[in-house]
Amino acid sequence: AVADILTPTKRARAFGLLMAFASLSGVIGVPLVAVMTSVGGWRVPFLVIGSLLIVYAVLHWFWYPKIQASGPESISFLSRYKQMASISLFRTALAANLLQRMAFYATFSYLAAFLISEHGLSVGETAVPLAIVGIGVVVGSTMAGFVSAMNRRAQVVAGCSVAGGLAALVVFSVDITAWGTVGLALVGITFISIGWPTFLAISTEISGRSQATAVGMLGASNQLGGVGGAALGGAFLALGGFSTVGFFSFGALLLSTVVLQFGMGARKPPE
Repeated sequence: AVADILTPTKRARAFGLLMAFASLSGVIGVPLVAVMTSVGGWRVPFLVIGSLLIVYAVLHWFWYPKIQASGPESISFLSRYKQMASISLFRTALAANLLQRMAFYATFSYLAAFLISEHGLSVGETAVPLAIVGIGVVVGSTMAGFVSAMNRRAQVVAGCSVAGGLAALVVFSVDITAWGTVGLALVGITFISIGWPTFLAISTEISGRSQATAVGMLGASNQLGGVGGAALGGAFLALGGFSTVGFFSFGALLLSTVVLQFGMGARKPPE
């Protein structure tokens, strides 16, 4: 919807701001889940979240703008996916985004467990640290609006990935204080969060009339990265402890940097 109503020059910052506001759900939601679990047990968060989803579904039905089709489409459903898959720049964004989201979810998903296990915090006490780290998602998404407008945005995103990976590695591997861990995790999550809105802006620039398809495919890689990051992070945790989670996140982000350097040009495509 954003891509349909804004010019290419304004989309980048719009996507960054949109992702920043969307990220507030994590900043507010994750700590609230920790508090609700501590106060009322594990069933309370499911009850509250389920009720909110029902309310959201009703509001979505009535509030979301209805768009009438302009006429029969000349491109079939599958042809749009084939069209996007044939664009090398989009494939690069898709692969890099998948790797970065895996690292993001592996880092953020196991941070609370790390604070509980290694620093002795209770479930309720992790609420404030998680909220602080979640602010990094908002800051990173906002920064992405400016990064997306740069000529050398691929290099900037790659550098941010390396910085975020190093921060994640230190968080899970080096013995520092609890608040030092939180501060470093905040830095890491901020850098890691710059990539997703940037890739979203790039996808809408190169997709032509298949913008919805491009956003859907990128969103699928986002969710797949969430599943893969949480699952593989748990597997590495079981195999070698929290330090291996840090190495996994760093490795995924380093690989995304390689993908960006070899698959994405230095300059953005002409508008």
